[in-house]
Formats: sequence, structure tokens, C-alpha cells
Amino acid sequence: MGSRVIVLKGIDPYHTTIKGLQNFPLPNLKGRRVLIKPNAARLALPGEGVTTHPGVVEAAIDHLNEKGAGEITIGESCIFGVDVEQAFQATGMREVSERKGIELIDLDQVAPMEINVPGGKTLKRIRVPSILKKIDYIISIPVMKTHMHTRVTLSIKNMKGLLWRREKARLHQLRCERKVAQGDKALDLAISDMASVLFPDLAIIDGTTGLEGMGPAYGMKKEAGLIVLGNNPVSADAVAARLMGFYPEEIPHLRLLGERGLGEIQLSNISIEPKYFLKWETHFEPPPFQFSFSLPDVVVHDEGSCSACLSTLFVLLHRYKDLLASHRLGDDKIHIGIGKYLENIPEGTLLIGNCANKVKERGIFVKGCPPVSSEVLKSLRKCVSQGLFQNS
Repeated sequence: MGSRVIVLKGIDPYHTTIKGLQNFPLPNLKGRRVLIKPNAARLALPGEGVTTHPGVVEAAIDHLNEKGAGEITIGESCIFGVDVEQAFQATGMREVSERKGIELIDLDQVAPMEINVPGGKTLKRIRVPSILKKIDYIISIPVMKTHMHTRVTLSIKNMKGLLWRREKARLHQLRCERKVAQGDKALDLAISDMASVLFPDLAIIDGTTGLEGMGPAYGMKKEAGLIVLGNNPVSADAVAARLMGFYPEEIPHLRLLGERGLGEIQLSNISIEPKYFLKWETHFEPPPFQFSFSLPDVVVHDEGSCSACLSTLFVLLHRYKDLLASHRLGDDKIHIGIGKYLENIPEGTLLIGNCANKVKERGIFVKGCPPVSSEVLKSLRKCVSQGLFQNS
């Protein structure tokens, strides 16, 4: 069966999704066990564009029940530092699961299992929750968002939440030889490796309210009023990316997946309904490639960081940058380091997160995975009050 994508425009997340599903042929799911994977990994309310709207998940559950699907489970794992139950409550997933009598599980609390990644360029095996052995059909329900590491985060990137605990951070910390990377980032290669074995059967992309700019958490919400459904998640992501104003071939992990034959990204080769879908294109502000784009007096040394520490850094700079002014080094710039592979950094660099531990003697080290921005400020003030590193 070829790649088929349906795009719908609407205001109400539930009714727009139901309308799409009623016009989208699904395989026979009678008695089959279904896992719904939303994006509910952060403390965010519905409609903020950070997490999947619960109305979209509820519509999927109702349609699955109508089609006689067997056991339905909602599964998610949160980013480091987020209380799972608080996130489930805030995002509305707990309410939906209780009202519909559907199990909602923290995937990080399930025993892990290891699966091989045949032909992986950066990953040879990954750890995932063992519940996947019991699942027959996976539905990825992400939010339409930009992402500071991967440009967009859609149904394929959403599968990263199926990695068990520290495996999520490991994808950000991988390195590969230049001849293997061929100009691509290790993270994009890792996502394409992961998707080769964690491939959802259906994509329902929630673009009712998305996020632009500094995604996946600290951008600006974008009222797009869109739902995108696809029987191939790579093709669904390609269409969604184009609706966001990006060309699919410019999204490295989508291009890599297309090259691996896992999905079509050339829109002319995808069956897309309606034919006039591009009239609903709405430009999403892309994520900045580097902080110095808007903060020229800040130098960020980023070698192998994950989204959690990068998000902490964003909050720190955009809320408290003025309080960092006393920490300028000899070049009159504020130096901040994040990531596992930091090496050549100037003495006095502000080092954020546990991964920077190995170079902590070179600056002000703030532990945490990730630390909150208030702890970063607290550590900085303590060192400055003691006369350490100031104007080094």
C-alpha cells in the first residue's frame, strides 16, 4: 500500500481528528493490542502547543473502540526532572485515560528489553520498555513543533519517547566518524537508526496548536488548526513539515529515512488529500541555529548536549541574562558549556549539567540532569561573591 496522507483544517481537536479517522482506512484491529504514544512528557497545559491535545488522543481512542480494537494503552516517558504524574495530570492524559477506562503507563517504569538495530550507523542496539513485545499496533500522536536540534519534531521524533530512561540522552551524545556521518549530525543518524526498528503504524499529527521558534518547549505557540494523518509516518512528517514552511529534504532525519526506503518524502509521490492542502501552509518560525544569533555577547560551547540542558540554558539566557553580566571573561563575553564532550573551553566557563562534570575544574560547575535555572544562578552568585573567575 502506498503512502497516504490526509490533512484536515479545523478548530476543535476532537472533532477534526474524528472526521479524519472516519475517512482514513485502517487495517483490521479487532482484538489487536494498540499503544498510543502522545507527546505528554512535559508540564504543559492543553493548547499551549508543547504537548499533544488530549482531545486528539480521545478521538483516537473512540475510533479504535468503534473499530473493535483490543486492549488500548497510552504510554509516555517524561524528560529528566519532570514528575510523571504531574505531567499526566497537567497535559490532560490522566483525565482521558480515566474517563475512557484506558491504561496510562509511565514507560520508564516498565522493565527494559534490548533490541538489535540491523545496519545501524550509530546504534547497534537500543533499550526499550518490554511492553512493546505485547503491542501489535503503534499510533504516534505528536505535536507539530520546531526543534532546536532536529528543526522539526513530529511522529518519527516522537518515537524517541519509547527509549528506556537514559537511552534518550544517549542519542544526543553519540559520535560517529566523518566518513560515516557524511555531513549529517550523529543525532539525525541515530533517529533514522532508531526509526528502522521503532516505526509507528499510524501517525496522527496534532497541529491544532503547534510551537514555533525555540521548540520543543520554549518557543511560541502557533495556532495552525491542522490535523495530519498518515499510514506511513515518514510521509506524514514530510507533509507536516511542508505545511510548517519547511521542505522535507531539508530535514536531515527525514531525508535519511527516505534514503533508507522507510518512507516517501517527495510530496509528488504521496497520495495527499485534499489536493489543495498547501493553501493551509502556515510559516513556523525556525529554531535559531545558535544562541549568538540573538545574543552576540554569549558564547555557548555545546558538545553532546540533550534537549533538557539546552532548554535550561534557554530559560537562563532569556529570563536572567542581565544577571550574568558580572561573569564576563577576558574577551568580555559570557561563556557557557553544556554537553558530554566539552574539551577546549576557557577558564571560568559556566558549566551546566552532569555531563560537563569531567571539565568542572575549569569553571563554575552546576550539577543536575538538568539543573533548573535558579540553581545555576545560585551557584554563579556564590562563586562571584567569593571572587572566583570574575573577569578571568
